Amino acid sequence: MQAMRVPARRGFTLIELLVVIAIIAILAAILFPVFAKAREKARQTSCLSNLKQIGNAQMMYSQDYDEMLFPYRTRAANPYAGQAGVSANAAGRTFFNQLLDPYIKNAQVWRCPSKPNSWVNIDPAAAETDPAFQSYGGQNSYAANTLYCFPADLGLALTALKQPADTVILMDGSYYGASFYGQTANVTSSYPNYWQNIGNSYLFRWSGGAAATPSAAESMQLGAERHSSMINGLFGDGHAKAVAYTKIREDAKMWVP
Repeated sequence: MQAMRVPARRGFTLIELLVVIAIIAILAAILFPVFAKAREKARQTSCLSNLKQIGNAQMMYSQDYDEMLFPYRTRAANPYAGQAGVSANAAGRTFFNQLLDPYIKNAQVWRCPSKPNSWVNIDPAAAETDPAFQSYGGQNSYAANTLYCFPADLGLALTALKQPADTVILMDGSYYGASFYGQTANVTSSYPNYWQNIGNSYLFRWSGGAAATPSAAESMQLGAERHSSMINGLFGDGHAKAVAYTKIREDAKMWVP
């Protein structure tokens, strides 16, 4: 009886393996950006939820303080004064996130997931700031409209907002104050350049006690990196929505009370 022949097993050729690898590489190149966009969209949604909660806190604050919007800071003692990482300058100020904390009671709300090295109340990286102003601002994820939050310590009456649904009061930022590009009214010091705090940009970056000021082009590039060229904003009537970075940077109608 003749033995049955078992057919030899045929392996992949080098060309076939290269074709498979090429197909996988093409699929990865197509899908990875999609996954990255989906991940950033989820972060943007989480950030928008933060601002909605802050908006609710603002409404409760206004009810308790005679229909006033929160000021960007007061001269009351910082609740974290005396702790390591809080400079003497910061110790003599209470910032807007700390004013609203009794209505929120969740520090995580003040951290945008798309803001690198975000901090709340105490800045852990002294090398990233001017040591004399470490922890100044209370947090580095959201910036208040510098036109509405003047004068300091008082804030602005809700009735002073002519179009509250169209006036931004808080937005994605890297400092606790921001303004629009070309601001000329109601300003002091370097506030006309505070548009450079929008998104992931910054007006000053401190290293070893020295300030490094970015160019306008660099600030625009960094600013647009927050949520894929979108900026989440909280408006005077309490609603929050995403706005194109270029619009929130340059549309004065969104900023002027």
